[in-house]
Amino acid sequence: MQDSLAVIGFGNMGSAVIAGATSARAIDPRRVVVIEPDASRRAEAAALGCVTSEDLAAARDATHVLLSVKPQMFATIAPALGARPRRTVFISIMAGIGSGTIRRELGDAHAVVRAMPNTPCRIGAGITAIALGAGAAHDDAALAERLFAAVGRVVRVDERMLDAVTATSGSGPAYVFLVAEAWEDAAVALGFERRTARDLVRHTLLGAARMLDDGNVEASALREAVTSKGGTTAAALGVFQDRGLRDAFRDALAAAERRGRELGS
Repeated sequence: MQDSLAVIGFGNMGSAVIAGATSARAIDPRRVVVIEPDASRRAEAAALGCVTSEDLAAARDATHVLLSVKPQMFATIAPALGARPRRTVFISIMAGIGSGTIRRELGDAHAVVRAMPNTPCRIGAGITAIALGAGAAHDDAALAERLFAAVGRVVRVDERMLDAVTATSGSGPAYVFLVAEAWEDAAVALGFERRTARDLVRHTLLGAARMLDDGNVEASALREAVTSKGGTTAAALGVFQDRGLRDAFRDALAAAERRGRELGS
């Protein structure tokens, strides 16, 4: 049977994934039905060539269902989604809800695959961690991998690591934005106009990111290559070291992971 997909919720992440996947021909938009109460979002889905509906019953015959609603909405929609004529693979991007909980709400006949994308998926530059969940076999993740590969890179992890994924890459773009914000402010304090500071910082970030992504060179080796003993870079890095930057990152990721576990309990 050819894969078909029902998308429950067409917000920022759901729409980004489907736009990327249909553009890359990872799935035929005519085999995608989007269930969304908002008329403007349904129009956006229709423009991609997808079938649209407000009624959860329209998802009944799909072989796969992408759950891209807010976690607090899941309990409300689960009874309607679980009543299905055949085994279905549910792909969840809902943070904090374990696959065991999802399967109990939907029924043991079904399988759950969990995915944790991040916001750069919106521009095709994301990374998504995929985990086999309750009732899922290896092949059940195939469609999920195709969908998310269309909007960035994909890695497989154990489900127990998804809170750590959230802390590392799910929340990660915010860490970069905070660094950029602080860096731009520091450059303005040196006397630059805001626009110039922004250009200098953002293009430095983009260039450094491309160097990190080019080949298998470790970040430490790249750092050492640009750091001359007794030079300006060494002076700056010494301040970061003295202010405990590494400890701050370790503690920040640990706090995010811990909060993820709390939200899921």
